[in-house]
Amino acid sequence: MSRLLATALPAPGTPRLLAASWLVNTIGSGLYLPTSSLYFTRVVGLPVTRVGIGLTVAGLVALAGAVPIGNLADRHGPRRVFACVLVVQSAAMLAFTVVRSFPAFLACALLFTLADQGSNAARGALVAAAGEGAERVRLRAYLRVVTNLGMGAGAGLAALAIQANSPLWYTVLIAVNAATFLGAAVPLRWLPPDTGRHPATDAPHSPPVSRWHVLRDTRYVCTTALCGVLNLQLQVISFAVPLWVADHTSAPKAMASVIVVVNAVMVVLFQMRASRGVEDDARAAALCRRAGVALLAACAVVTLTSGRGPAPTIGLLLVFAVLLTLGELWTSAGGFGLSFNLAPESAHGQYQGFYSLGKGSSQAVAPSLLAALCLGGHTTAGWLALGALFATAGLLMPIVVHRAPAARPSGRPDPLTPPGAP
Repeated sequence: MSRLLATALPAPGTPRLLAASWLVNTIGSGLYLPTSSLYFTRVVGLPVTRVGIGLTVAGLVALAGAVPIGNLADRHGPRRVFACVLVVQSAAMLAFTVVRSFPAFLACALLFTLADQGSNAARGALVAAAGEGAERVRLRAYLRVVTNLGMGAGAGLAALAIQANSPLWYTVLIAVNAATFLGAAVPLRWLPPDTGRHPATDAPHSPPVSRWHVLRDTRYVCTTALCGVLNLQLQVISFAVPLWVADHTSAPKAMASVIVVVNAVMVVLFQMRASRGVEDDARAAALCRRAGVALLAACAVVTLTSGRGPAPTIGLLLVFAVLLTLGELWTSAGGFGLSFNLAPESAHGQYQGFYSLGKGSSQAVAPSLLAALCLGGHTTAGWLALGALFATAGLLMPIVVHRAPAARPSGRPDPLTPPGAP
């Protein structure tokens, strides 16, 4: 048992401390996500449309802060920056407990989402500092497993408050979530003060990377965009599936929850295995291609669930859940590898901040896109169009990774070019 536990846990030191911080943070997210819309509508008293508009505006505006905060992480160390944004997130979340107007809600949402974008950049830089190559990817995959466990635990606790349907309990959950950000900062105290500062950053012969260098890196920009398209699948399961099951199939409405459970269990069991070898760029790009094909297959299967009896529909939805989750596993694994492999060692904060823009943008546009394509009047054609979009992004990934030019700092080699290559 002790040997099994040792292999299941990340290495002592920085990886294990990051895992502890991640677990506390994601438990808070699990508390917040299922109850936030209920809190804002039933306790704050805002109409649903205003809540949606406010969160969308805040999310889009906050995208602009990802790269600048990433640059701060490169300059001052991601440990310090990550701790600071966690404190800001805690303060913004706690402020939600007293807001009772739309302007105050929007201000808190802007502050919170801006800090959230910054935390993505700083956390990515911290993971990059925890090792090299396979070590980074293994840790990132492990942290994704931790995310599913933490979110599941938090959502389970949130279900109790939802069942009580009490303004007091909704408010308590918001306050507890605010406390989890401070709890997530505690393990960071034991990290070395210079965690995240690569030795090459301070070497006199290593020229610095400009603050917006990533925008000249065609390969990284295109990779980020394609991963953003593939990450639309995250909103398929949370936004489109419940509405599709309820309004377009004869399956029990509880099948939407069953699909979520299948997804979570598969991620916990197989994310580490799916991420093996993605320190190799060719394998990482190939996994993204495989993800696009799996997601196309999932979209094709889901079109068959409309107009059938309950039993075959349930079977088809389970096949859909497996295919969709395979696409998610391979998208995450390929993205983990490429986001680290293609970035200069001295600019992981900047590059991880930019990489988070792809996912953030896809999450912002996904609800309206999925509603138009998959939940409107031409559902079969819409699902197939979405699948074709996934497949195209996956098929383009190997081409982009191996043919698009990478911007290089003056005097610094391309991170993908072997020593001695022309």
